[in-house]
Amino acid sequence: MKASDLSLDHFISISERPGMRMKELQLTLTSADAIALLRRDLINALGIQRAKRFLLRYGYHCGAHEARILKEAIQWQDALEWLIAGSKMHQLTGRAFSYPDTFRVDMKKGTFDVSGYWNDSYEAKQHLAYFSEHIEPVCYYLVGYASGYTSECMEKQIIFKEVKCKGKGDDHCSYVGKTVEEWGKEIEEDLLYYQDEDMSAELDQMYRRVEQQKERLEIGYSLSRSLTQAMLQEKGLPAFAEILGKSLRCQVLIENKDFESIAQYSVSPGLDQYMTVKNLEKKAKDELRNHSVIERELKNKTFRLLTTAIIMKNNIYGYITIALNQKNDDFYTDLLERTATTAALYIQNERVAVETEQRLKGDLLEQLLNNKEVKPQEIHARLSLLGYDITQPHYIIHMEIESENKTKKTSLNSEYFKIYNKLTDIFNHELNRNGSHALMLPKLNTVQAIVSKKYIDGEGITIKKLGERLLQKIGGTHQQIYIGISEETTHVSEFHKKIEEAKKAVELAKVRYSSSKVILASELGHLTLFLSARAPEELEAFAVEKLYSILDYDQKKNSELVVTLFYYSQNEFNLHKTARKMSISISGMRYRLQKIEELLNLSLADSSCRFEIQLALQILLMLGKIHM
Repeated sequence: MKASDLSLDHFISISERPGMRMKELQLTLTSADAIALLRRDLINALGIQRAKRFLLRYGYHCGAHEARILKEAIQWQDALEWLIAGSKMHQLTGRAFSYPDTFRVDMKKGTFDVSGYWNDSYEAKQHLAYFSEHIEPVCYYLVGYASGYTSECMEKQIIFKEVKCKGKGDDHCSYVGKTVEEWGKEIEEDLLYYQDEDMSAELDQMYRRVEQQKERLEIGYSLSRSLTQAMLQEKGLPAFAEILGKSLRCQVLIENKDFESIAQYSVSPGLDQYMTVKNLEKKAKDELRNHSVIERELKNKTFRLLTTAIIMKNNIYGYITIALNQKNDDFYTDLLERTATTAALYIQNERVAVETEQRLKGDLLEQLLNNKEVKPQEIHARLSLLGYDITQPHYIIHMEIESENKTKKTSLNSEYFKIYNKLTDIFNHELNRNGSHALMLPKLNTVQAIVSKKYIDGEGITIKKLGERLLQKIGGTHQQIYIGISEETTHVSEFHKKIEEAKKAVELAKVRYSSSKVILASELGHLTLFLSARAPEELEAFAVEKLYSILDYDQKKNSELVVTLFYYSQNEFNLHKTARKMSISISGMRYRLQKIEELLNLSLADSSCRFEIQLALQILLMLGKIHM
């Protein structure tokens, strides 16, 4: 007989003793709905992967059993028809309508390579009746049955795989079947599902797994609750390290972004040198930036390390590393990531609190320095509530940042923000390391700050040395930075006056120097009167107008008439003193003075002329136009 001629009449005889023929063949008819309920209960009790294993093996044995029955019960045209009858059995029992797409089989040579479709799969329908679409094919019985039936016929192991399935959202179910040899390594994982195993052992293992999951859920819940309480109580990162370490019974190291230890739990002496993220290669550090967990195994060590980053807005603020004495799995990774997330929230809250306090201090500093009408005692009272005392002597710093590209607003230049970030780190982590000693106020392309004299004295440096240190740390190649520093305050009412001193120093530095510079107000002396009276550009125009003729003569003749006039004014307009100072003969000095009077068209014996000349010379000296 051919496989296409096979029908239920070959199994059931209704003329005598109905159903006896099927009983003799050891076959039964089973309700599809009952099978669906059994399948549902297996998945709910064992999980879908273990249920898959059960159904595959069940299908495999059913297929192999029916193949043996059909071989004995039916006289087949040839062995190939017997093999093809397995597909017909799907249709006769209502499991699916199976038809091939490719069929390359040689039973004598033992080659088997087929593919095809299972239309109207009862198993896919059953799954979708009780569950949502799965991530992989779900026709486990059909796959097992096909594998068992063909393996019995071929007398060698054949494995079927479902490649598309309605149970996972495809528009049809399709399969591929090959010998184990033809599948190669691709089938290694699937073969594990067909291995015999004692179901009682399976249930024991499942029970142990449930107990383990229950214990882990309790640990996870306890960790989350303890972390939350620690954060609300502002206990900080050391508490987080202890909570994580006690929960997992492991050693914990928390580092900042510069790989400096900021919290530890039970870290053995010297172990931190192995745990630090500093040891990771750049590629691994980049992986941490993508919210990954890095696992490290150390040579000749009995533990392994897990590390994740503390990330906020794609910026890394630190790292958490744990040392495990057992194999890692998702449980440890999950708890490590929970701790990192809580740490990120804690740091964010701390940053918000600090930034809020800094903003309040900045607003008060703005009023203190730049509002002449404000009452300093009120500002002092409010700042003291924030832990800062302005009654102590302070230096006032005024800083201006100029981009080399004059057409581009410095406030929009990324260089300014780099400088601002550097200054923030310096003020927060250096100047205020051992208490509140300084306040900073960023304003567009300027920065104003106050620094207590107590800090300067404690560091054993001068205020100018601090200014130069700031310049060195924040300086760059794409901007000029000018820093003006006032004399120290003696009363809270002097802050506005002192910021004006610092501004004047910066004004002078900007017109006198072409590169970054630190200028003290105390270095200006009486020159501050000029800056108070008029703008530097106007002062320079006045001086050049008065001395233009000799400035022009010096430039054309490469002479020193301006320098000669300066020394002459500095030596009380005494010809002999000036000649000795400049090592020039008396006759040579007379000639120069005569030439100066001639070019300027004035008499240096006239006291009013002398005053204007001295004023113009002092302005040029202040602006750096006279080089001695």
